Amino acid sequence: MPSDIQTKLTYLHWQNSYTHTRPYRIAQFGRNKKNDERTHNLVFHKGDAAETIRDIRGINDFTKFTLETNGFVYAKHPPPLFTQPKDFLDPEQVRNLFLPECEAILRKEIEGVDRIFIFDWKIRKKKSAKERRKRNPNLLKFARQVHVDTLLTRDELETSLTERIRNHLPEEAHHLLSGRVQMINMWRPIGGPVEDDPIAVCDGRTLDTTKLIGTNMIRGDYNGTLMYPLYDPTHACQWYYMSGQGVEDVLLFKSFDSQEGSVKHVPHTSFSLPDVPDDAPSRISVEVRALVFTH
Repeated sequence: MPSDIQTKLTYLHWQNSYTHTRPYRIAQFGRNKKNDERTHNLVFHKGDAAETIRDIRGINDFTKFTLETNGFVYAKHPPPLFTQPKDFLDPEQVRNLFLPECEAILRKEIEGVDRIFIFDWKIRKKKSAKERRKRNPNLLKFARQVHVDTLLTRDELETSLTERIRNHLPEEAHHLLSGRVQMINMWRPIGGPVEDDPIAVCDGRTLDTTKLIGTNMIRGDYNGTLMYPLYDPTHACQWYYMSGQGVEDVLLFKSFDSQEGSVKHVPHTSFSLPDVPDDAPSRISVEVRALVFTH
């Protein structure tokens, strides 16, 4: 049965120090932390009031939701070739088998694609103690804060997306940047349907983009920017998720779009479901981030 959820989501909490020190986070993959080294200056808090996360299965025709209109879409596709985290241990196998499957989905769901460049993928799950010790940068825990992804590259902090594309695709950049550029996240479960910790996405039309705060992100050799929306009780966003999202249920949503008048950003977050049985399997999901170029 479809089930809307009432819950408080976690947002970046504005600090006066952000007026002179930009928010930042430094991931600790392979780094030796010094005692006096701060890894972030981010402060989060839950919103004052519960927000409604609508179960999209309870909407008669949820196919009316589109990337163009809402910034996200749910679509049915065959189960992925890889069904367990161990399947992602071989980078060459991921490049040769899994990522082409992802590109085919993107080409089917987005009209008029000229070029797709997949630059990142991650597995999300509850980590075991052994997995935490290994510090695999492609294996991450659930993201509990409302945020918008952007591009991580080996560039100076705050480098524009345009320059990063030139660095990623120098031979094609001039042609590709003459058209529309989108950054699309593809998210789906692997190994079974989601019984807890699903992902919620915001209808991009309801986002107040003036509330987005850029944050410097440093992960190993890579720099980038993440955006966190501030909580605003006077401007409610519309949130959606899919109950029991299965391996055939693919979620696509935007992180960026260069086209004027289009939804540009879709905040998202994981959240806990109420009354989850103790023996319910923990969610395992895969997310892929791609630059999509269209003329």
